[in-house]
Amino acid sequence: MSAGEIGGTGAGAPSRDAPTTGTQTSWEGLRRLVDERVDRRRGQERRSGEERRRPTVGSVDELSRAVAQDPEFSRRLIDRLVRFQSAEVPPEERPPLPIPHQLPLGRPGFVGREGELRELDLLLAEPQKAGPDTAVISSVGGAPGVGKTALMVHWAHRSRAAFPDGQLYVNLRGYGPGSPLEPAEVLADFLHALDVPPAKVPQELEPRAALFRTLLHERRMLVLLDNARNTAQVFPLLPGSSTCVVIVTSRNRLQGLVGSYGARSIRLDTLTAQESVELLTGIVGDDRVVHERGAVEELAAGCGHLPLALSIVGERVAAYPQWPIADLLEGLGDERHRLDTFTADVEDTGAEQLEVRAAFSWSYRALGAGSARCFRIMGLHPTGEFSLLAAAAATGDPKARTNLYLRGLIDCHLLEQVAPDRFRFHDLIHDYAAERAHEEEPAEARQGFIRRCLLWYLHTADAANRQLMPHRRRIELDDLPDRCEPLCFADGAQALRWCDTERTHLIALVRQAVHCDQDSVAWQLPVVLWSFFNVRKLLSDWIDTHELGLRGARRSGCLRGEAWTLNSLGNAYRGTQEFEKAVETWEQALAIRRRIGDKYGEGTSLNNLAGALRRMGRIEDSIRHSTDALAIHREIRDSWNEGIDLNSLGNAHRDLGRTEEAISCWLRALGIQREIKDLFGQGTSLNHLGEAYRTAGRADEAVAAFDEALQIRRSFGDEPGAAATAVNLGETLAAMGQLKEAAVYYTLALEDLARLGDPRTEAVNEALRVLVGKSVT
Repeated sequence: MSAGEIGGTGAGAPSRDAPTTGTQTSWEGLRRLVDERVDRRRGQERRSGEERRRPTVGSVDELSRAVAQDPEFSRRLIDRLVRFQSAEVPPEERPPLPIPHQLPLGRPGFVGREGELRELDLLLAEPQKAGPDTAVISSVGGAPGVGKTALMVHWAHRSRAAFPDGQLYVNLRGYGPGSPLEPAEVLADFLHALDVPPAKVPQELEPRAALFRTLLHERRMLVLLDNARNTAQVFPLLPGSSTCVVIVTSRNRLQGLVGSYGARSIRLDTLTAQESVELLTGIVGDDRVVHERGAVEELAAGCGHLPLALSIVGERVAAYPQWPIADLLEGLGDERHRLDTFTADVEDTGAEQLEVRAAFSWSYRALGAGSARCFRIMGLHPTGEFSLLAAAAATGDPKARTNLYLRGLIDCHLLEQVAPDRFRFHDLIHDYAAERAHEEEPAEARQGFIRRCLLWYLHTADAANRQLMPHRRRIELDDLPDRCEPLCFADGAQALRWCDTERTHLIALVRQAVHCDQDSVAWQLPVVLWSFFNVRKLLSDWIDTHELGLRGARRSGCLRGEAWTLNSLGNAYRGTQEFEKAVETWEQALAIRRRIGDKYGEGTSLNNLAGALRRMGRIEDSIRHSTDALAIHREIRDSWNEGIDLNSLGNAHRDLGRTEEAISCWLRALGIQREIKDLFGQGTSLNHLGEAYRTAGRADEAVAAFDEALQIRRSFGDEPGAAATAVNLGETLAAMGQLKEAAVYYTLALEDLARLGDPRTEAVNEALRVLVGKSVT
């Protein structure tokens, strides 16, 4: 086993140093285990992941004693196992997929659009017979700020009852300072929301799209694709069932959807004069509108009757209740005249866009210095969605002060809050904020702000990496600047949640680092994301970010960074089963590491090569590389990698039929892993030992090894590893004639195998069916 394989299925740091087997377990733990799974098969109950993972089952010895010594326990056990089998229900009656609810918050004060809402309602009344119902919401000429997203979200909220299987939403980022989202990225997030295990998400776009269509087949779901760039970005994201409704917003007309899929193209114009006044009334209050109706109407006209501009200007007016609206209107007119003069030579600045920019500018110039500076700096963020702590790090201001600045932006409708301490720019405002930064901040200052932000994400990702893989050697990172405090994580689960939330933003930050010549961050950020990519099996993200990072390392001439990036990239190629490509990449890393005298890196690359060569059938070459790696890691006193090397040697000896040599290697590895409290390594070595003992006819030793491996793997949440070990234990016990005990461990494994999409699921289910039948008779 190579360094890249450690942690491949682990979900984070162990919760304790050693598992608790205990003697308190007997009937109660097993009864709860089987009853819970019967309920879930019947769709009657959904337990939390923690309860699902850790019902207490005790040791094999305890189970065997209970079966042998307590006839009543044995009888009730068989009764429960029969219930488990009889709970099998046909696919059409099984519990549905998780029901995602991803709609953004609805905006208060929505007005008008009655005709467009009725047109959208037709999607429910007149479903198409083939392909999804697709409404393309577009404004003539692609004018921004006309309220496409607001209309879509408002209709989606009021129509939620029509979609009992859930709603999916994504901002495709088709327009804005950063890069548009790739369809493959979107599909990965959608599949994750539908509970597809990361290891089962296909790496290529077409298989991902096919799986997405399969999961949504005949399900009543709403898919909202916001801010699309073009039809090519949208096509792979369309379900293939008429039970689904898709709404796409874009500044483009997306005629391909209309021609190919019969989509309804909804022409979204500006609000009417009356609707504009109604929107402003909801913001500034009835009294001011009654007393200054003419000024309000003029204000609405000055905003081009665009909802976004009206909301921003309305908030500005509401902030000055003592000022006549006519006086404020004069300021907006001056701003529009200034922008009209400034943009006279810009070809594509239409009237609507000028009105929106005037609203942005008017509100921006009313900001205090701190909020305006925060606005400019966060405009440089590549996606425009960020946390409070990321903003504080980028600006260098204290958290409390940064929060006040962000609240000021929210009050002016220049920023929206999407979750506690999490914020997002509208794409038009993001454009404007970035423009202000380039106009008002010197180039050196802009680079400084970008670097501060990148370094905060880098060090936070490194903190997550240390929780997910605590024994892995850390790379030396660029130093943090003053007043830039990264996050810390209590455990691996918390680290994973942060990585999952920030995944698309982290990828965008790698691209920004390359684009802005921040070459050290460009390779360091992908490398510290290794554990996250490995745990989640995000192979496409892994490869894309590391290829970008490699550009940065090579451009800056950093051989150390090039070697680290190549080594990690090879792990990704191994994950895609491209072993020849992995070997080529690792050999490049090995050559560099030998040239610069990096003994740790040399040993790691040798071990990685050993694993790939073994899979390619070059066993003797694999043994030679593992032996060389072992010598290096012993020389530099790297116990964690020493255990990995010994495991790799054991695998090679096993493949050559040298069972005793393999057992010797795994026992030595286990001793090291126990000493350094490497639970993941212990579980792996014990499982290997159990398989070897079983092959050698040493059944009792096999059961003991599998039993301990199962307890360890369950203790820190390694569900795939625990399921595999439970199957091994069930097979071994069945061969020993302990049918009831075997049935228990098959039951333990079966649900997790099914959820993970493991190909052994049906075989284990059949084996359990046979065992239960024999136990009853």
